[in-house]
Amino acid sequence: MDDKAVSFLMFRALRGVMRRAENGDLPLFARTLGLPPEQYCAMMAHCFPEYPAGDELLPSSYALLQACRPDDFSSVLANVLNDSLELDQQPQLWLAHAVASAAYGEQVLWQSMELANVHQLHQLLLYYFPQCDLSKQGVSSWQASLFNCA
Repeated sequence: MDDKAVSFLMFRALRGVMRRAENGDLPLFARTLGLPPEQYCAMMAHCFPEYPAGDELLPSSYALLQACRPDDFSSVLANVLNDSLELDQQPQLWLAHAVASAAYGEQVLWQSMELANVHQLHQLLLYYFPQCDLSKQGVSSWQASLFNCA
């Protein structure tokens, strides 16, 4: 899969997680992917410039969204990153937040990310997190692994 196709899948996954949070299928904090405000603004400007950041960026609104973030989110995020973050890889960080946020849904990861199938999730994991243990495990154990190690 070429870089352009993988980038498209990443954008789709980011938007999918945010949309699922807006629809109530994921916890409310997932609307911002659990990103700090400045990273959320950078992600929106880069990935979705046609959608200006809205009321969620008001300090009181953002604080409310972040207050809904589970206590173990940082651990789940660390399990996705698995020491693989490169300094200039903002898309990798954004996708890691999307995967970690989607893990709190009741559906399997690829569905919570609004991807077409598990193969697309696997391609994203292999591309952005090649050393991540999740990419080497069976499909049914990815989501559980994020929490087992947290």
